[in-house]
Amino acid sequence: MSALADAIKKVATGPHLSKDLSSDEAHDAMAEILTGEADPVRAAIFLIALRMKRETDDENWGLLSAIREVSNHAVAEVDSLLDLQDPYNGYSRHCPIAAFLPAVLVACGLPTVSQGVVEMAPKFGVTHAQVLTEAGIAVDLTVSQAASQISDPNIAWAYLDQAQAAPALFGLKELRTQIIKRPSLSSLEKLVKPISAQGNTHLMLGFVHKAYPPMLADLAKRAGYNSAFLARGLEGGVIPTLREPAQCYQWSNDSGLVKQICDPIDANIAQTTRGLKPQVKQVTAAETATLGLAALSGQQGVAYDSLVYGAALALWYCNMADSLTAASARVRTVLDSGKAQDHFNAAKG
Repeated sequence: MSALADAIKKVATGPHLSKDLSSDEAHDAMAEILTGEADPVRAAIFLIALRMKRETDDENWGLLSAIREVSNHAVAEVDSLLDLQDPYNGYSRHCPIAAFLPAVLVACGLPTVSQGVVEMAPKFGVTHAQVLTEAGIAVDLTVSQAASQISDPNIAWAYLDQAQAAPALFGLKELRTQIIKRPSLSSLEKLVKPISAQGNTHLMLGFVHKAYPPMLADLAKRAGYNSAFLARGLEGGVIPTLREPAQCYQWSNDSGLVKQICDPIDANIAQTTRGLKPQVKQVTAAETATLGLAALSGQQGVAYDSLVYGAALALWYCNMADSLTAASARVRTVLDSGKAQDHFNAAKG
């Protein structure tokens, strides 16, 4: 009997009889799926049953460790690196302006990598890859190329696609489409950590449901991140609402998981809208790219404020500013001066 079949027998026996897997059992079942040789029906049953049972921390780590073992990894020649993770299945109600955050952050002295895919179920929303392609940025860098680009002080940021970072996981794209609902992979794929810094590697990602922060913090610790900022952002993204305070979390080995109430007023932002909405009904990569490039040039508006808020939160949490107020002032300086725009354009080659 295969590891996957054994795991299904434990987790798919109903609400009263299902049993939790050990990390090793979850790892072995996931490793079998990632070979591409597992029966897709069995793979789908396993992932759906885990989700219905609710995954334990050990099960999540077992799955993630199997994914990380068959993923590609590199070290960037920087002292600190921010790993920025927006939803891989994209946005359908707000423009994913966070695609431009890495260039803003490196202009403030924080090398950054963002990751994702061109499209992913179940939302099939607008993604970083789509927006960056519209803006003239290559989205097919290998892991080593992305690490080299981050190591270049004239650029210091990169986008890395899952097809390059974790090809075995990317190979499950069609299976995930057939599953319809989001499996645990939707959270785990954000913690593969293909690129690390020589020093500290920080994680910034969004969440929606209140139960996620403890689980994500546990995985960040096991994956070797030095710290994590978990934003209750729009559509599960890294930028919270611009209109009111949001409940976020900060994790580190020293302090553990700490709740943070993030208020846009502290970043001198006073907007009546929650986030960057499209001018037409449907979100598009083209409009997002146009608005993002305008914000990088210093044009005021919701896109500009979104970049200020997202970048200020990252700088503050990475201890590069004493307060959100100070961090937001620093971000406005690099936007208004054109420095962020220069770093973005440098990545066009």
